[in-house]
Amino acid sequence: MKMGYNQLIVSLLLLFPLFVDLSNSQASPDLCLPHDKNVLLGVKKALGNPSSLSSWDPNTDCAGWNGIRCNIQGHVVTVIIEDAEDIHGPIPPSLDQLPSITTLYFNRIPNLSGPIPSYIGKLTNLTEFSISGTNVGGPIPEFLGQLTNLNQLDLSSNKFTGSVPNSFGQLKSLTNLDLSSNLLTGPIPDVLAQLTNIQLLTLSSNKFSGQIPDFIPKKLKNLVVIQLNFNSLSGSIPVSLGLMPKIQTIALAGNQFKGLVPKSLARGNLNFLYLSQNKLTGDASFLFEKGNTNILILEVGDNLLKFDFTNVDLAPSLSRMNISHNMIYGSLPKGFGRLTPDSIDVSYNQLCGPIPNGRRFKRVDPVIFAHNKCLCGGPFPGCK
Repeated sequence: MKMGYNQLIVSLLLLFPLFVDLSNSQASPDLCLPHDKNVLLGVKKALGNPSSLSSWDPNTDCAGWNGIRCNIQGHVVTVIIEDAEDIHGPIPPSLDQLPSITTLYFNRIPNLSGPIPSYIGKLTNLTEFSISGTNVGGPIPEFLGQLTNLNQLDLSSNKFTGSVPNSFGQLKSLTNLDLSSNLLTGPIPDVLAQLTNIQLLTLSSNKFSGQIPDFIPKKLKNLVVIQLNFNSLSGSIPVSLGLMPKIQTIALAGNQFKGLVPKSLARGNLNFLYLSQNKLTGDASFLFEKGNTNILILEVGDNLLKFDFTNVDLAPSLSRMNISHNMIYGSLPKGFGRLTPDSIDVSYNQLCGPIPNGRRFKRVDPVIFAHNKCLCGGPFPGCK
């Protein structure tokens, strides 16, 4: 099961990605001031008058343009430019001439390039700022720390390098921070300890190294989702991570974590747990037990886990499970038969015996059971 798909499911279920209802931006009753309209027409011109901005028609009021919203005074408060392959070059100038703007998105514009322009630091009314799915890069600029009203900051899927600026400590209002899929390096910086209102922290698919810092469980008490997948993090998984009062998703796959899985991760709060592709050892059977009352997705594949799966009383809430590429032995537990075929992978272990509710699995791709000791039934020959 691919991590990318699961990350998407997590994001959709928890409604944490930066999102604006564009249907609202198409039917605003408020009219746009001439000054603000002219600024937007200048932005369109700077971008080469792309067809993706065809609704930005000088003969119509800009309050009805795609991605634009105005407040009751006629000031532009929202600018969303996205899904535009026909836009090339840097982020356009002049948006600092819209001082009332609170929401600014440049999303899924693969040919947008260059650094973040310095005038962005003047847009101090911004509460939501997103540059995602572009070719914008370079170091993340310190001046973003001037945007102290930000609640949501998404800089994912770009070409940013270096580390997280120290100025980010000034973003006290942040609840959502997504820096995933960039080229960021170094340890997870201590400056993030100052973001005590943060609920979603996503640093996946970068080049962060070192251990999970103590400040994450100790100071970020409001965290609901932490995603650190596919970095170069190492050491052991802190016990305190599973004791965070609001945590629902922990995603640590694709790192170099070693040692035992903390039993605190099975205390009942988690909905999603991703530990695949590490070097974890020992017994993790407790993760699957019915005491883990809220668990929905549990992935521990590609580790060095070794335990008897026979008598595990699977949590009734469990809907997706990957234990592949470990050294798990015994038989599949009785509750296994209620899982759906497209939600499981137990391949490359040392399992033996009948596949529970084998008729249900008779026509599935046997790859999900392959390379075990002696599983029988289901897509394999019947048990003797």
